[in-house]
Amino acid sequence: MCNTNMVITMSWNTTNNEKAKKIVTATFADRKKAILSDIKEKQENEKSFMCLGIWGEPKSGKSALAADIFTDEDLKNDMHVLVFDFDNRFIDVKRNHYGNIENLVVLNPIVRKEGSLVDFNATMDKARTFYEMAKEYIAEGKLKAVIVDGADKLLTDVCETKMREKHKMDADAVIQQPPYVWGDRNTPYKNFLHKQVLELPCHRIVIAHSKDKYAGNPNPVGTIANWHDSTEDIFTSTIKMVRNIKSNGADYTAIVEASARMPELIGSRRKVLDISKGKVEWTTFEEIQNGEI
Repeated sequence: MCNTNMVITMSWNTTNNEKAKKIVTATFADRKKAILSDIKEKQENEKSFMCLGIWGEPKSGKSALAADIFTDEDLKNDMHVLVFDFDNRFIDVKRNHYGNIENLVVLNPIVRKEGSLVDFNATMDKARTFYEMAKEYIAEGKLKAVIVDGADKLLTDVCETKMREKHKMDADAVIQQPPYVWGDRNTPYKNFLHKQVLELPCHRIVIAHSKDKYAGNPNPVGTIANWHDSTEDIFTSTIKMVRNIKSNGADYTAIVEASARMPELIGSRRKVLDISKGKVEWTTFEEIQNGEI
């Protein structure tokens, strides 16, 4: 008869960068209880917190749409939104539209070496420190959301630099590499974004630019989001931003491409920003503001 007492490693409440794992001696009943608790926690997080991807061409209002998550009520309640500003554009939204309020905490973690090449280790040290700050706000009950603005920069600038340095390649040689080499770019990206930031128990928003889509053809057949393909699998919803320039201004439309939580919104279009004859009108996307979509 086998002994139900055994030493097990329980890692569901830890993160990949935490070196010490909890080693405990547990009975089957203990292990079952822990697993059921873990399942319940994950289900509650998925039910309670939005995980939204926003993408589109440059200057299409992506960062402004993400900023809708922060409200006057949040400010009154001393809630915070932390922004990993890899794209170095969200800071302009904070300055120009939010009066530089302290509760909208924006950090561009990218550190560059002489010659402008990204310092991967220094950059990720800053990003992980900011991630630890987010966990502190969560522990205090004061974090509403985290935003990663520039997931494409994290992937193709920060993490690709690590790959290029490891294999001593220049930019022109990157596309010719075998799959195992790409793992040196994709693994740190996924370890940080997927397994740390997007596992936080709060609302999460990821922003990326668009890129041309090719289908075995030298000419592009459309555009897609420039985050890693696997990132989109994590989102509860995705929105594409589209900018339409007119003779006397422009309008900016949010197109709901997917929503597991509110499927009735799929295919809907919201004009969130209208600029006409010098007048600017912003319409709040309430389902983002309320963390519902």
